[in-house]
Amino acid sequence: MKHSLIAATGAALLSVVACSPVNSDGFSAGDLDNCEGVVVNVNFGILSNDPIAECVEFETETALAKDVLSFAGVETEGTEAYGDMVVCRVNSLPSDTEEILVEGEDPHLETCAEMPPAFAFWALWHKGEGAAEWEYAMEGMGTLMVAPGESLGLGFSSGTDVVTPDIEP
Repeated sequence: MKHSLIAATGAALLSVVACSPVNSDGFSAGDLDNCEGVVVNVNFGILSNDPIAECVEFETETALAKDVLSFAGVETEGTEAYGDMVVCRVNSLPSDTEEILVEGEDPHLETCAEMPPAFAFWALWHKGEGAAEWEYAMEGMGTLMVAPGESLGLGFSSGTDVVTPDIEP
């Protein structure tokens, strides 16, 4: 009886592990100048943080944008209302204790409860292989699939300035 219980428990654990979300196994950092994966750029705009530029390579044909960002050291937080379909914070910015100051707007403290305001928000960007221009991602980071040769980015826009993920040298 004891062996049957151990075997059943082992089989149950195996099925749970097999259904677990994909983690960073299979991801590696690549050379940014000769990236054979996805280039990740993050432009923090008015927020106090250095930009991020990383190359993330992986063994599969495509990877989930959220996983690529995570491997690149980009921690994201969605909103309570929309989950990871809306990016609310990147690497803890904007802070939940420091007001965002945008000329012409009342000071704003981001709670991540609902949609961020139109004058202070993160935009998820995508650039297809060989494309010259960034485009708004048409889906959230939890569903967007990216492939080697593409670029993935986040930009914090404030006021009327729409910030793309371009990183100034």
